[in-house]
Amino acid sequence: MNRSLRVVLTLGTTGAALLAAPTTAAQAAGTAMSARPTAAQIAMMSPAAQNRLLDPLRAIAGAVDTAGEKSDPGSYAGVRIDAPAGLVHLYTTVPADAPGLLQAARRTDPGLDTSRVEVDKAAFTLRALHAARSSLLAEADAHELPYEVYSVAVAPDGSALDVAVDKPVTARADLPAAGATDGRQANTFDGVTVVFQQGSPITPASWADVKWHDSSPFIGGDVLTDGSSYCSAGLPAVRTSDGHPIMVTANHCFPTGDRVYTGAGTTPTTGNFYNDLNGQEGNYVGTVTGTSGSWDAEELDGANNNSDESDSTTWEPVTSDAYSYTGDYVCQDGAASFFMGYGTVCAIEVTNQDITYSLTDWSGTHNVRGVEGTRLPGEQWAVGHGDSGAMVFAVSGSTRQARGVVSALTDPYQTEGGSYIYWTEAPDILGHFGLKLNPTT
Repeated sequence: MNRSLRVVLTLGTTGAALLAAPTTAAQAAGTAMSARPTAAQIAMMSPAAQNRLLDPLRAIAGAVDTAGEKSDPGSYAGVRIDAPAGLVHLYTTVPADAPGLLQAARRTDPGLDTSRVEVDKAAFTLRALHAARSSLLAEADAHELPYEVYSVAVAPDGSALDVAVDKPVTARADLPAAGATDGRQANTFDGVTVVFQQGSPITPASWADVKWHDSSPFIGGDVLTDGSSYCSAGLPAVRTSDGHPIMVTANHCFPTGDRVYTGAGTTPTTGNFYNDLNGQEGNYVGTVTGTSGSWDAEELDGANNNSDESDSTTWEPVTSDAYSYTGDYVCQDGAASFFMGYGTVCAIEVTNQDITYSLTDWSGTHNVRGVEGTRLPGEQWAVGHGDSGAMVFAVSGSTRQARGVVSALTDPYQTEGGSYIYWTEAPDILGHFGLKLNPTT
């Protein structure tokens, strides 16, 4: 049985020490375990309370993930936030490499509290799992498989690829068996463990008067339409080259060259969004120029914007962007969810930070790399059709941190909504288009 090791990094002449025995502090923490909040309690916290609990863990996870991918790809497997325990799990195929990896993380953030990192043995490196995923998706794209692949998720602990398909029995029979993983039947593909499960197709998720009919400068969460399709604004940004304003929404929303506007006419009544859509075009937001199917993102080039998000009752400043990690909690400010009476949807738990899914839009079928989250089991609604392109964000003090744009949803379905939300990540999108956020207020 693999045991988890807590790593304490001490900088100086003594170097780094890997401690297998519990420290006095660890023993004291153990006695206080019962006082720690449960995952359900964390999900019910206000965004500000979640922020106080999660911000230190987010900083650790981000620094360790960056260090792992850059300095130790030969053994690094991933990170996971364990909010109830107040820890970040570091997964590596060689636990003895962990002190060096954490030293690399400390070089980028000297104040990093590495005593809150727990090291776990992983079966496969992130690099190996990514390579196998690419091979499997290539075979799926070439129609060489006797089953349809809906999504391929990298297990956060580096144990396997979790593959959602239409016919899991057929998929298992097509590959060599690998015994069981966590009680589930497993197979082998390209040297890594693959676990097939029954899946469902993942489909695009295509303050009332302002959200419906905003004016320049536009912000994340505003209603967007071309007169037939309805989506939400996502990342208010500018080009890094010349400071020109660009609004980012989901690629599947509008085709290249489309002129996109806010809503117009009578504002939809709460709970009746889908029946109140009138096809009227309001203020001009921009024309679709740059597009990316793999990030499910597109640029709207036109009016000015400001890096804020349209919340339930007001706007909030968005001053930074970051990746999401399993175990974290985020919000989304989609227009459809707002008008259906859910306001800005928060308490979305990140359930997988590295999932690739198949999505079909006006430009074809794409393998989209993103993140999965849900509010289950406590709440059924996480996202609705019409939230596509909206900003996914985390609360960080008095501001917001952009995490990405709403891309898709899947079952269990509600009326016009879904319990599982998928988004593509802000740093990837901004980097792809050569953009940065535009926080001018």
